[in-house]
Amino acid sequence: MRALIALLSMMLVATTVAPTAAALAPMQGSPATPACATTTLDKPTAIRADLRDGTKLDGRATAFGVDGFTVQLSAKKGQGAVAAPPEPSAVLWLSIQPDDLERLADKLIGDDKKKPQDQLLKAELLALAGQGNEADRAFDRVLKSNRTLAGEVEASKARARERIIDAEHTERIRRHQLMASSIPAHQGGQPPWPILSRAEHEAAVEAMKRRAEEICATARVNATLVETRYFLLYAAARPEAVQECARSLDAMYEKVLELFGIPPGLNLFWGKAVVLLQPNEEAFRVVEAAAFGQMTPPGVVGLCHQVGPQVFVNIFWSDDQDMFDAVLLHEAVHGITHRYHSAARLPAWADEGLSEYIAAVSFPSSKVDSMRRPQAIEFIRSGGNVAQVMRLSYQDRSWPGPNAVGYAVGYAVVELMIRQQPERFGRWIRAVKGGKPWEQALAEDFGFTTDQFAATATEWYRRGK
Repeated sequence: MRALIALLSMMLVATTVAPTAAALAPMQGSPATPACATTTLDKPTAIRADLRDGTKLDGRATAFGVDGFTVQLSAKKGQGAVAAPPEPSAVLWLSIQPDDLERLADKLIGDDKKKPQDQLLKAELLALAGQGNEADRAFDRVLKSNRTLAGEVEASKARARERIIDAEHTERIRRHQLMASSIPAHQGGQPPWPILSRAEHEAAVEAMKRRAEEICATARVNATLVETRYFLLYAAARPEAVQECARSLDAMYEKVLELFGIPPGLNLFWGKAVVLLQPNEEAFRVVEAAAFGQMTPPGVVGLCHQVGPQVFVNIFWSDDQDMFDAVLLHEAVHGITHRYHSAARLPAWADEGLSEYIAAVSFPSSKVDSMRRPQAIEFIRSGGNVAQVMRLSYQDRSWPGPNAVGYAVGYAVVELMIRQQPERFGRWIRAVKGGKPWEQALAEDFGFTTDQFAATATEWYRRGK
């Protein structure tokens, strides 16, 4: 497990970026108080804070207002400090890390009960800092001090909710940009997925809902929508199955982000991913045929469909919780991999092998390893050609090979790559997602040709690993 986390954390290389224009902007013209600041401090107040973009703020605040505060940045350059511009700068509250925001609000605004507008602003900032209970108490204190302010309190609460949503989307965009900066672009490769604005993201969520409802109507499925942070779960299974699936989805997603080294909380999906949870195999196959034009063979429990930028997972409930969780996670990993930076696809053996490996290590009771490893070892010891399996593809329909051996061999190969060269494996995945052909990337970024690594894997597993 540690090896996997060490490896996939290499898929995101954290970088320090300059303050964004939206976060920190020199004033134009006179050094007077900017539009976002309306209350002038009695005297300049020394402040230090971390910005959401990773830089540090060091200076003296002179005024504050609804949108932010005015600061004269320190001319002295310290470690991570920002050099002072010739004019004062306006700093948005939204640009401050939540851990520092509460402290700054207390330092700059204080507790002067004679200024209810300032106290309403402080309550908003407490909410933005994640201090919901403290914010509620602060709003109540303002209302108790003056009942005529009820309308302004409600307006302030609404603005606080909007601030929180804006902050989440600003952070999502920043993390997308940071993730993209770690992936080298290869000429002729797939372009990165566009990074959606808040309005675009919200429109995408609505579009995914409409499409899911169309699928349910076409397949005559009577489904209930349960919306989570990252998923739209349309469930026709019994209530206890729905509740269990809803609880699992976001936790599984966050686990995969951790394993991939992707910033926690980053929604990679176009809007949200749709999960269609059916009560049984028959209903699952009806949806596959009606919505995705596929006739699924018996025994398939779930499938991930990538339709342009959209991700749909169709799955049916199984009372075998271990199997259900493993399949759900496997298919979700396909969706996450699809949305990781670009639509460039890993070769079939890696696409399926990585999904199987993550499912194997994520649950202590997972049966993936006990299913896949013996089949892979038997194939190799009986003279099977690993390189030939690695060259099976979705495109020519040669995947997954006889007896679906591709899944087992892909799992074994990925496990060995992670065990032996975790950093190189991360570089290889980034190179492929950046557009480099996978065999070229294997030679250049991992350090083995396909035939060389296939020979290494064959020898490894023949020795009884």
